[in-house]
Amino acid sequence: MKTTGRTEDGTKVVATYELSPFYFDRTGVLTPWTLSQLFANSEPEQSDVFYIPRHLRKVATFVRYQEYHLHPELYTKVKFNSTVEVKAGIGYVGKTSWIGKGVIRLATSQDILCHGNILAVNVDLSTRQPTALPPDLRRKGKGPLPTFDLPTSSDKPMYSHKFKVEESDVGANDYTKQSVFIRLCSDTAVFGTKAGRYPSLRRDALKYRVKKIAMLFQKQARAGDMLDVQSWEIPSKPFSLGFQVKRGEDNIVLCLFELYEQERAKL
Repeated sequence: MKTTGRTEDGTKVVATYELSPFYFDRTGVLTPWTLSQLFANSEPEQSDVFYIPRHLRKVATFVRYQEYHLHPELYTKVKFNSTVEVKAGIGYVGKTSWIGKGVIRLATSQDILCHGNILAVNVDLSTRQPTALPPDLRRKGKGPLPTFDLPTSSDKPMYSHKFKVEESDVGANDYTKQSVFIRLCSDTAVFGTKAGRYPSLRRDALKYRVKKIAMLFQKQARAGDMLDVQSWEIPSKPFSLGFQVKRGEDNIVLCLFELYEQERAKL
């Protein structure tokens, strides 16, 4: 269930969700791809800051990068049917791209569960090319441009798994939803851990709670595509996994999962 509104000054969109048991994994934890979907559904471009008459009829926004930080409270205080509040707004605004910033809180206590940002590119619907944002909007943007925090692709993945993009995995624009790639990477981590392919992880990947997710979207994927998710543990970051999602020779998504060490995960 979702209800939406805006802050009093109109600068942020506020969405409230009641969490169904279907959004949780078998250990009773809210799945990270659900968090990504909550951010996407909040639509910060619907705030008064981004409102320009008829502008959104001519352009679309495509996410280039997203980053989420998952707080310990996510694993200790969120239960089935909990209500969460997503507050999203606009940060930095460049010539053709902008930053959406958001925070997810537990509605009852206002504990922060997750915070993150996305880098979205403004694309002309007729040419499918990046197009300049209106000067009025660029003057409204606030905050720095975030830096990307991503692993270097590995020539020797420790584990890989193939997935087919299903019709239910694509959005209204016929491209695979960002949250689906988080699910595919998470599933690959579970299979790879069970197979004993990562030096720091043992038995069950779901025992290692996710601390941070960063994703760079390189190309689009559609329903019916066969994707190969290659994964490896990052030598310089124990308890961190890198993923390269590929379609044949094409790189589709580069992803980072940073995990809490197992003893910290038992919060």
